[in-house]
Amino acid sequence: MAKNLNSVSFTILLLVLLMASTEILESDAACFTFLGECGPEPFTGSNADCLACCVALYKSPPVCAGRVEGNPAHCHCYKS
Repeated sequence: MAKNLNSVSFTILLLVLLMASTEILESDAACFTFLGECGPEPFTGSNADCLACCVALYKSPPVCAGRVEGNPAHCHCYKS
């Protein structure tokens, strides 16, 4: 039982190190600061349309994500 627990702990540690070294943890996790809204309300497009709207309005370096959220749906822009 202890050998299995050690194997699982070691595997999880390796997985976390792999994720940290490839910046998987930072890719979406770092993109959480609300920048503003974009487009009409209700927003009828997809997340990709929302991102395109955000990039057009706020430019590409600060914008890292555009997500359709809420009810009625509207486009939220996020920066790192």
